[in-house]
Amino acid sequence: MDPITVIYIVGTLGMLIGIPPALSLMGDEVGLDFDYLWAIPGIAALMYLLMAFDIGSVQFQGYHVPIPRYIDWALTTPLLVGYTAYVAGAGRNTIIGIALADFLMIVLGVGAAAFSSPTQWMFFGLSSVCHVAILVSLYGPVRSSALEEPPSHRRLGRLLLNYIGLLWLAYPLVWLFGPGLQWVDATGIAVIISYLDVTAKVPFVYFIYRARQNFVQVQDKVPEAASPQDSTAAVPSAA
Repeated sequence: MDPITVIYIVGTLGMLIGIPPALSLMGDEVGLDFDYLWAIPGIAALMYLLMAFDIGSVQFQGYHVPIPRYIDWALTTPLLVGYTAYVAGAGRNTIIGIALADFLMIVLGVGAAAFSSPTQWMFFGLSSVCHVAILVSLYGPVRSSALEEPPSHRRLGRLLLNYIGLLWLAYPLVWLFGPGLQWVDATGIAVIISYLDVTAKVPFVYFIYRARQNFVQVQDKVPEAASPQDSTAAVPSAA
């Protein structure tokens, strides 16, 4: 069996691990909406399965370029940054803006893989600009929003932010040493990217699943603090 095929089969199995905990959060009263979290490992598992059967793959400059990989990234990475901003308490415009910047980064990345030099470097540069914009948003407005959230949300938001922000720094380097400079062969690139993908998506889901009880506690405490009885009882005390 082709080594790349084996790598994609392992990637499929790795992504499947993240689906059950994500599905368990659907409709769960955890104080936040995670009904679409399952799509992150679910879409990735489907795309890796397609890649394992060599569906939608092309050869470019000696590199195995699977189109399903970019479909996966175009659909799941906006969800990753969107949920990170959502947990951190960012506003709707910030969430939509960072998700769109992520989608544009992936689309431009397709151009970096589909064209030859020097055009590919132009697309790589534009995609990198979007990447920088995402990092600026994550460590700017999104991080500031997290400071105003309850401690449980703030801790998880900071964890997701640093996890995504730091891990994604590896992807431009993989492209640079792979399709860009061609210092790493196609099999090596497949191994590295598959490892990064599984590492980026499955633990992300697990982090949210592990913290679900903290959201329930926060949600339960808010009505008690704002209840009319508490407000009435507080008046004589203050006097």
